[in-house]
Amino acid sequence: MLRSAPVAVLAIACAALLAGCAATVQPNDALTIRGALAHTARAPLPPQAVAVVELKEDAAGGGRVVAERRIALEGTEGPIAFSLTVEGARLAPGASYALRGGIVANGQPLWASAAVPVAQRSGTVEVGTLAMRPARAEGFVSTLACGDRTVTVGFTREGMLMTAGDETFTMRRGETASGARFEAVGDPATFVWVEGRAATVEVRGERYPQCTVVDPGPKPFRATGNEPGWRLDIAAGEIALNADFGATRLTAPAVAPEAIDGGRRYAAATREGPLTVTVLERRCSDTMTGMPHPNAVTVEFAGRKLEGCGGDPASLLAGAWTVQPFGGAAGDSPRVTLTFNADGRLSGQGPCNAFSAAYSLTGEGLAIARPAPTRRMCAPAVMQSEQAFFATLAGVRRFEIAPDGALLLHTDAGRSILARRS
Repeated sequence: MLRSAPVAVLAIACAALLAGCAATVQPNDALTIRGALAHTARAPLPPQAVAVVELKEDAAGGGRVVAERRIALEGTEGPIAFSLTVEGARLAPGASYALRGGIVANGQPLWASAAVPVAQRSGTVEVGTLAMRPARAEGFVSTLACGDRTVTVGFTREGMLMTAGDETFTMRRGETASGARFEAVGDPATFVWVEGRAATVEVRGERYPQCTVVDPGPKPFRATGNEPGWRLDIAAGEIALNADFGATRLTAPAVAPEAIDGGRRYAAATREGPLTVTVLERRCSDTMTGMPHPNAVTVEFAGRKLEGCGGDPASLLAGAWTVQPFGGAAGDSPRVTLTFNADGRLSGQGPCNAFSAAYSLTGEGLAIARPAPTRRMCAPAVMQSEQAFFATLAGVRRFEIAPDGALLLHTDAGRSILARRS
């Protein structure tokens, strides 16, 4: 159950963090959006957690951010009041806008609200309280069927979020001889223990029926591009294009692709005319974020050509890699490995210990949780190298695939890890 913070605390937070919500004088043509964010976490948020509220062009389609507000939470447990102001001149005529809020920690999204359309261009809009749900990295959410109950788990940079019924728990990795066990923060009687495709779940000591991992089925194919922003989705029954920040929307029944040299082509018929999508098996990097994708994609319609990237970036990471000598000259370092699994788990061998960690991909990059190693002791120099290796992994913020196929993991501090396919 959500616990509300005292009114006085919220008032102080509003005054200090929002620069005087009611007292600030805004230009006559400015738009001010007010409301609050609420989550249902049953454990304290990380101390570094920050609430983020942003207004975007066509937020559901990944348009540009026109205004953003960040609020340091500092232990706040109840609804988080916010006020976001944007100058009217920044709102383009005819464009669609939406507001969305969330909570992030160390650059990793933990909670997110649904997008709320905003049609007003000036004055004040009251959006009320936006309910947030756990933010998941696409492709790393697992559904567990436990008899007639359903449990979902998703990895974050800090560990795991587990949702059972209408409750969400922040989980941390626990000790186990096999599989992966995660316990709720402050409540070891709430845990999930996954071994292969089977899992055991307890919530406050109540054992659920034996759980199995549900096969999610094939994922839709998605491609995106910039300038102007666009998104294409190819699912089982439909091809949908959202372009020009929502001003252009085309849909067509899904069609079988035609094989072409180096890829495939879809020729679909929309009510507005032909739509042709070419997907090449060629690595492509997003022009804004640098995120690598497995496919280069071209979309053609009404005499226009849009170019961008498509496919799941996780497919480029998946599998086993051997890290190039870390912390010593070639031949001096033990064989260090990384294996990225499809369930959002990273495992491998460090300079001394085997380890595991959670990883997730967002629209902007890659995040890896602090690795959990075994407890073997090695020579001091090797242990020092291992500590540096684990610290670098935990600092990774993005990845790239070099022209020769090598994997490069980059941190914001300028450090990198180089690995090649095992």
